[in-house]
Amino acid sequence: MNIVSELIEIPNNHTPTTEYIETELIKRNINPLRWAVVHVSDKMYTVSVANLKE
Repeated sequence: MNIVSELIEIPNNHTPTTEYIETELIKRNINPLRWAVVHVSDKMYTVSVANLKE
């Protein structure tokens, strides 16, 4: 297994929840080991993700 750090942009829905962000990551075939929102704009969240790849 490898862990790859990535920056992912997710649409800003103005009500961020853990479930919303994790669902968006899974839609992109990302298996998040951990993640953090690192930037917020009017239209996007930038999320730093440790992606667990097999």
